[in-house]
Amino acid sequence: MAALLLAAALVAAACGGSNGSEPDDEAAGTSTAAPTPGATSSPTGADAPASPVGATAAPAGPETDATHSGDPAPDAPGSPAPEDGGAPDPVPATPDPPPAPTEPLTGEPLDNPSIMDRPALAVKIGTSSVGRPQTGINQADMIIEARVEGITRLVAVFHSQVADPLGPVRSARSSDPDVLANFGQPIFGHSGANPGVLREISQGQDDGKLYELRWDNLPDDYWRVGDRVPPWNLYTTTTAIWNAAPGRLSAPEPLFEYRLAEESLPSGAQPVPGVEIRYLSSSGGLGLLAQFVWDEETGGWARWQDGTVHVDSPRHPDGALNPDIDPVQVAPANLVVLQTRYTGSASDPRSPQAITVDPDGGVALVFTDGHLIRGQWTRPSASQPWQVTDSDGSPVRLTPGQTFIALPGGDVLVMVEDFAEHLLKSR
Repeated sequence: MAALLLAAALVAAACGGSNGSEPDDEAAGTSTAAPTPGATSSPTGADAPASPVGATAAPAGPETDATHSGDPAPDAPGSPAPEDGGAPDPVPATPDPPPAPTEPLTGEPLDNPSIMDRPALAVKIGTSSVGRPQTGINQADMIIEARVEGITRLVAVFHSQVADPLGPVRSARSSDPDVLANFGQPIFGHSGANPGVLREISQGQDDGKLYELRWDNLPDDYWRVGDRVPPWNLYTTTTAIWNAAPGRLSAPEPLFEYRLAEESLPSGAQPVPGVEIRYLSSSGGLGLLAQFVWDEETGGWARWQDGTVHVDSPRHPDGALNPDIDPVQVAPANLVVLQTRYTGSASDPRSPQAITVDPDGGVALVFTDGHLIRGQWTRPSASQPWQVTDSDGSPVRLTPGQTFIALPGGDVLVMVEDFAEHLLKSR
């Protein structure tokens, strides 16, 4: 049996209940599988070892010409002799080419420079069993998962790609404005909310944290598909929402730094086979079980939810099922786990709200390139994005590609290798 690799347990306060905007996911019959005994190691709470980053030597400065008294500089091969017998003019150095533009939210080469100035687009997506598989989330640059009543909900953030169609689109929560402010002033698509949350979303727009284009703002660009029951059947397209947005919204700034192709991981990075994240339910028990396993073949962290392979299932542009294209497992290049405190929402104390603005922050566990980097996150104000640093205080640099950000309210456990291999082989 492979040795057990342990990660610190992340525990947050459990708050539950419905926000009154839609039928409660738990009441609708959402089921969750109990964690597999022996699948993961027990949390230890031990302090993470120091992870010093290797020092990098500073590049040598440009050489300078030294002229010795009485010794003229030799002529360059093939250059004409100066008419006055003096030294030839120096050959100007060839300037380095400017760096290629990269996508701000993935660190990948920007294939279409015309999109560089468009705003980010964030859409709320459901995770309950009746709303899976989702469509379009594999095209998101980033996915953020946070607790709602009983289970979780996703914020899919787009900039480099479109998702036509995308869904199921679900309702907003009090956590959303501060989360979205990480991306400048993104467009925000959702299916509605209770009156208190709608006021918070409106205030967030006034504060420049988002620009709201929910379903009743664009009744022709959101529609319901016939193969699912409400409210898990609302779909849209990123193209339609982008086209409806005003031109004054700014493009997002990079949220993370990214490693170059030849750049190694910091010395404190530990190889790990996978990780299990346990989100709390409204009663304080297990609400949702998310598992990520490092898949060397795809270069991503393949995701399971409640013991089931988590896939993105393509549909036709009108939202109809497309049996000609196989579903693709969700497998982001990076998984960033931010230990996050939850409180009851001011709009509904039964609804959990993630506290994502905190100058003290919390533990950060960054999974990238088959390794775990332990660190810390901080965020002094909503006008600043999350800052994720390693144990030396250096910014954690990710692998270019999609990033999944988890805001758990329960334990986070590193898997034993045998169980991770079992998941990969049995999918």
